[in-house]
Amino acid sequence: MNSREAWQLDGEDLKSEVLDLVRVRQELQSRLVLLIVEMFSRDVLGGKGFRAIAQWLHGSTNLEIGECSLLVGLARLLMLEPVVADAFHRGDVDGLKARQVASFGQHPPKNMTLADVDKARGILLGLASKNIADCDAVRAAIRRIEKQYGKREDGVPVGEDSERNEFYASKGLYGRVTVKGDLDAVNGARLITLLSSLSAPTPAKDGVKDTRTPALRRADGFCELLRRYERAGLGPIEGGVKPHITVTASAKDMTDLKVLKDLLPSTEELGFAWTDWVGPISIDTARMLACDCTVTRILLDENGVPLDCGKEARTATVPQRRALAVRDGGCAFPGCGTPSGWCDAHHIVHWNDGGPTDLDNLILLCGHHHRTLHHTEWRVEIGPDRKSVFYPPMSVDPYQQPIGGNSPPIAA
Repeated sequence: MNSREAWQLDGEDLKSEVLDLVRVRQELQSRLVLLIVEMFSRDVLGGKGFRAIAQWLHGSTNLEIGECSLLVGLARLLMLEPVVADAFHRGDVDGLKARQVASFGQHPPKNMTLADVDKARGILLGLASKNIADCDAVRAAIRRIEKQYGKREDGVPVGEDSERNEFYASKGLYGRVTVKGDLDAVNGARLITLLSSLSAPTPAKDGVKDTRTPALRRADGFCELLRRYERAGLGPIEGGVKPHITVTASAKDMTDLKVLKDLLPSTEELGFAWTDWVGPISIDTARMLACDCTVTRILLDENGVPLDCGKEARTATVPQRRALAVRDGGCAFPGCGTPSGWCDAHHIVHWNDGGPTDLDNLILLCGHHHRTLHHTEWRVEIGPDRKSVFYPPMSVDPYQQPIGGNSPPIAA
């Protein structure tokens, strides 16, 4: 690499170094995938408390869990697709297009013969290796192949095969959520039909034209569809409660009245509220949601930890689970990002051993880490600040240094 500062390089040097760095990045990604593949063949995470390589990578680096999952998923696919793996490691195709071709190789149209799949794989790799090719071009080629083989009368047509459905909802920048999907014709038509009336242009009463773009109208229609489903109460029970959006905020943040603020002298104003799935949201949005919601008041101590909510029941009550969600934010195990709705309320001192069902004896754990606490030497305690502290077994850390459990910023 050039040792000069960027501002010292002329135009040709800038372009040359950028291309060199792209090649280096490809080589590093290739090496990273090879190492992850090797990790699959060994029990390198045994006893570390992580249920998968992606979770370990997320907990050990600054990478988002989605990026870690994509990287590990690519390694897993390339283990099954050696031809695509060779092209990727040679630098002929990048990670995204390698993933596309490998996914096709593992899930071809049902009526394709192995010889046809091999031929199609070669065609797709040839297309993906061109400098001008992008993911859309590869995807279009895959669709043409699926259409060709979907014309056969035996088997479900590709366009109507619900086993091929995919739906992604991933957290992006600013806490926004990106939604992507690929549905069969019937369910796709069902979605479009439901959205049709909800996303139609709506002129103002004075006849002024609806200025929203078609994309914004469809997004508004989809959000309205979610609101109507939620209000109808049709969703299943999760984490002991019906589907709902949990927004956590301090009372001092939620009021503009100085008299009320003065009544809460020890309460910190964080300037934001917190949701389970997308993290921080603005106080203004939290106030908007509070106009039409059920409010649960949870008293916090000076460390931002909910106070005791009762000891009588064996299982955590709904108010207790909400308080645990405030304190732990989800699975309390270090490095785990499982949301609170998917977690169990774990007794630190077991109920059968006389452990009470109160907040100082409960933590939220996902299924994997709940089993880890019960079946390994990992231990957890509630520290002086009334937040969880984990102690690894000696096989992981001979000194068994304490590790602070997860805690969202709203409770920090």
